[in-house]
Amino acid sequence: MNVDADTCGADEQSTVIVFACLKGVPLEASPGQLPWPAVDLLRAWGARLILVSASSADCVRQLQRELDVVEAFVCEGGAAVHVPGRYRCGSQEMHRSDGDWEILRFNPPDKAAAVKMVRDVFLGLGWRDVLTIGIGCDLDDYGVLSTVDVPVVVRDVIKDQSGLLRYVPGAYLTNATGPDGWAEALIGP
Repeated sequence: MNVDADTCGADEQSTVIVFACLKGVPLEASPGQLPWPAVDLLRAWGARLILVSASSADCVRQLQRELDVVEAFVCEGGAAVHVPGRYRCGSQEMHRSDGDWEILRFNPPDKAAAVKMVRDVFLGLGWRDVLTIGIGCDLDDYGVLSTVDVPVVVRDVIKDQSGLLRYVPGAYLTNATGPDGWAEALIGP
C-alpha cells in the first residue's frame, strides 16, 4: 500500500484506535443491542473504531453500515485486513462512502500482525501519536489484547477469563458484561 502523507495533506496529529473484538452474537445483534453511546462517544472524540471478527468481510461491512462507520477492519479471524481506499489520501473523517477497499492477507491468520498493520497504516498516513485500545473477552482475543497499548477484557459471567487475564497482565476487567461492558470499556462504569 503506497501512502504519501505529504502529497495527501495529512496533518501530524494524534489519534485513538479502538480494536473491538466481536463474536457471532454482536454481528447478528439487533441495532438496539449495539453499544450506541460508546460508538457516539468515539465519533465525538474522532477515535477510529476497528472491528475485529472471525466473520466474513460482508458481515463486518454490514455491521459497519449499521454503525455508520467506514474504517479498516480485521476479518476471517485475522486472515485479512480490509483498508478503505480513502486512507490512501489521508482522509481523517470517521465515516464516508463504502468505496473501494484494499485487502491485505495473512497466512496463517494472525490478529496481532493485523493490529500492527492497521496501526502502521495510520503512522504511514502521518499520525504522530497513535494510542491503541483493544476490547475482547476470551483467549481468542489474545493476539489483539497483547498487541495494543490499553487492553480491556469485557467480563463474561459464563466463561472463565482467568487465563486471558494471566496472559495479558495489566488488562482492565469491566464490571459489566456484553454491550454494557463494551460501553464501560470506553466511557467508564
